[in-house]
Amino acid sequence: MKETKVQQSWWIRRYERDPRKFGDDARWLFLGLVIAMTAVYWPHHAMRANMLSSAVLWAVYLPIRTYIRIHYRTPSSLVWTDALSMVVNMYWWKWLPVSAPLLSVAVVWEAAWSLPVAQAFWVSILLGVGYAGAVLWPPALPHAWDSIVFVAPFYTLFAVLLYLLRRQLGYFETLAGTDYLTGLPNRRQLLESYQKSPQAALRSWVVIFDMDNFKQINDRFGHIVGDMVLRDFGRILRQLFRTGELTARYGGEEFLVVLPLSVSSAALKERLARINFHLQDLSLHYPTPVTVSAGVAQSWHDGEPLMALIARADEALYQAKARGKNQAVWSASTSTP
Repeated sequence: MKETKVQQSWWIRRYERDPRKFGDDARWLFLGLVIAMTAVYWPHHAMRANMLSSAVLWAVYLPIRTYIRIHYRTPSSLVWTDALSMVVNMYWWKWLPVSAPLLSVAVVWEAAWSLPVAQAFWVSILLGVGYAGAVLWPPALPHAWDSIVFVAPFYTLFAVLLYLLRRQLGYFETLAGTDYLTGLPNRRQLLESYQKSPQAALRSWVVIFDMDNFKQINDRFGHIVGDMVLRDFGRILRQLFRTGELTARYGGEEFLVVLPLSVSSAALKERLARINFHLQDLSLHYPTPVTVSAGVAQSWHDGEPLMALIARADEALYQAKARGKNQAVWSASTSTP
């Protein structure tokens, strides 16, 4: 059956990878509204100074803010600056009290996604207090207390809701990126983590492991024994490779490790020997020897695509299998100790 590709709306595609872009777009929309309302209300001399000041501030601030957000993620100081600027805008636009509170929701949104929950909570309180001060500041808005009761507490409630949503989405993301059997990251998670890490711009080692005769283990002793072998090998890899060295179950009985080239070839060979030692000990607990073959490759230059490196390691793994298994073969372009 032909698989049908699901078409997603452009705004879903825009926001699903980085929900904070919602806040960027909301701010630019607010700037457009500020400019439009400045033009409409320009004949009202009493409002002209506030409207013009707000339009100029946002026209200068937003390009700088967007550049910082894109190139430096979202510094916490930037979120606090957003909150303070919105408190000022609440006073400027107190006669149009809907637009500023709505944009403040975008500030709370980004605070909940970018800051620890305690800081996001205080940002929301600042916005709520700022809104209350803006509507009470002379000349006060009609029905000011009703407005405060209905609007100001909403920021804190929204921050709590977004925090719970963030935790839930983080749980699902972890679940989707983790191999349920071994607890290691899966292929998708490894590739994404590598692209986001500083290591992507540097030279690396890649080691591919493949369990020897794994199909025969499943056929002779059952899939339960096969699953136990995979789980135990995953535990060995977690013990021998440190934080910052990416380890994953690459698929089936294949495992993959990415290490910085700062790890010497001698140190890497020593770790491969320790894996073999642990497997010899592990074999005592199973009705058949447990061994692995490995292919090792290193980058030719900084920033080499990971898939090219994996392809060379996979070729070395194929040679290890052809030479009798239970051994590591280093790619021809790789220096060995």
